[in-house]
Parts: sequence; structure tokens; C-alpha cells
Amino acid sequence: MYKLIKKIDLLKVFLRSFLIEASWNFESMQNIGITHGLLPVGRRLYKTKEERAGFLKRHLKFFNTHPSMAPAIMGVVINLEERHKLGEPGVLEQIEGVKSSMMGPLAAIGDNVFWEYLRPFSAVVGVSVALLFKDSGHPTLALLGPLLAILIYNSVNAYIRYKGLMQGYERGMEIVAVIQGFNLTGLIDKLKFSAALILGITVALIFPVLNIRFFTLDILNNLLFLGVTWAFLGMLKIKIYPTVIFYSIIAAAVLVKYIF
Repeated sequence: MYKLIKKIDLLKVFLRSFLIEASWNFESMQNIGITHGLLPVGRRLYKTKEERAGFLKRHLKFFNTHPSMAPAIMGVVINLEERHKLGEPGVLEQIEGVKSSMMGPLAAIGDNVFWEYLRPFSAVVGVSVALLFKDSGHPTLALLGPLLAILIYNSVNAYIRYKGLMQGYERGMEIVAVIQGFNLTGLIDKLKFSAALILGITVALIFPVLNIRFFTLDILNNLLFLGVTWAFLGMLKIKIYPTVIFYSIIAAAVLVKYIF
């Protein structure tokens, strides 16, 4: 590839993809965001006022998908725009159909991976680290918790965006096979188990005083850890959203800590 498009153009699109929801609207949702993201490509391919106007009109139509998955679609669109500029017939007519057919399935994948699993997992890690260091004699180290949560989430976020954009541009509609090759189901399973494990540790850290009034056995915290872990896995199995589970357990933990 890279016949007309340069890698710097794709890098600009990648960076702009983080702003795709900055101009979200109720009528066409992310249409302004995706058009803004594709502008470096439009400027590279089209030089006349008429060509650029046509480019803008094509991409200001309705568009809505998960923001982290949008670059994959943008990559395919860039591929089609370049092929059109190189003279391949019938390519422009495919753009709207490609966007419409991809944004729904990718939105479902993105919501599942990012909102329901990666975000709670990152939060669990951040809370656990903050609790670990808050009474360590170096409370400022607790700030590592939120920083680590941000780092975990955005590392995956940036990787999926960049990989999706590049593979979408280089492979066109074959990007679907690339996404399947990411083994997102395996990633979700690992996040489920890891989040359950870390959440059990978190609650055990929040509840160290439970055995003062009711128990004298040190084994309580271990039982609490195992109980929370298996309860979390059980709730995941019956399709309760991880976000709901996470905030419910944290709220219950804080409430019981202050009551007892």
C-alpha cells in the first residue's frame, strides 16, 4: 500500500481518532468526529474544492460505533478512498455500505471488551494498588493506583486503535479476519478471572477489621477473599455486568466497614 497515502497521514488519523466523540450529536452522532479524523487523508488525496466538498459530504453522514473500534473502519475507508483516486471504478459506492455494515458489529465487540470488562478490570487494579499503599507509611504511593488504571486501559485502547487503523488500511475488508485473530474472547475470559481475583484481594484489604468483633481467626480474610472471588465469577456466569458487580461490591465493602 502507501501508493498515495503516506504513513504520516495515518498517524494523524490515529491521533485524531481519540477526539471522535468530541463533537458527538444526537442527529448523526459521530459523523463530525470521523470526518475530522479523516481530513488529513482528504487533503492528501484531493486538491480541488469540488473534490474536497464531495469527500466531506460522503463522511458527514450518520456514523456511530464504539470509539476504540472506529479506527478499523476508518482504515478501510481510507483504503477505498485511495483506490478511488487511483481510478478503480465503483469504489465510492462501497464506502457507505462498508461503514454501515461494520459499525454495528464492531460497536458490540467494543462495548463488550472495553466497557464491560477492561474498564472494571483497570479500576479494580487501581483501587487495589491505592489500598495497598494508603497505610504503608508512604501514602503518596497510593497515587500509583489511578495512574496504573489509566495506563492499563489506555495501553489496550491505543493498541487496538492503531492496529485497527493500519490493518484496515492495508487489508481492506479483510480487517474482519484480523479482528477475529485478536482472540478477544480469550482476552475477555482472562479479564474475568483476573478481575475476580484482584477484586477478592481488594475486599480483603478493605475488610481487615471484620474479625475484631466477630471472629478471632486469621483465616477469615482468606475465606472472604475466596468467597468474593467465587461470587464474582458466579455473577459473571449469570450475565450480570461486571461494572454493576464491581461498584456494588465496593459500595457494600465501604458501608460494612463504617457500620462495624
